Amino acid sequence: MNEKLPTILKLKSQKQIATLFAEGKSIKAYPLLLAYMPCVLEVPYKVGFSVSKRNFKTAVDRNRVKRLLRENFRKNKVLFTEESGDSYVLMFIFIGKELPDYQLVNKALKKVAKKWQEKKE
Repeated sequence: MNEKLPTILKLKSQKQIATLFAEGKSIKAYPLLLAYMPCVLEVPYKVGFSVSKRNFKTAVDRNRVKRLLRENFRKNKVLFTEESGDSYVLMFIFIGKELPDYQLVNKALKKVAKKWQEKKE
């Protein structure tokens, strides 16, 4: 499978983001929170990543965490692809207070994916 994360899969629409937080559901697996909502898209999912300015004061730290999240999602995106053809809007929010390493983010992402698969069934 192609491991790229092209622009078409990135969540950029302010309208979709506002709808996601207003009407979507969430799953928590510390230190990640996944907000998701089914929707009609031409792609299997649109994904966004967020890190709170309250927990990480400097942009360098926030960008580092977002880079780790994007890389781990890119490597494990097969866990979020639907066989049924349903489309979802996904937003990963890092809620931890300490700077994570690659293994911690990878473990949390897989745990969130497992909970998400169970909740959908």
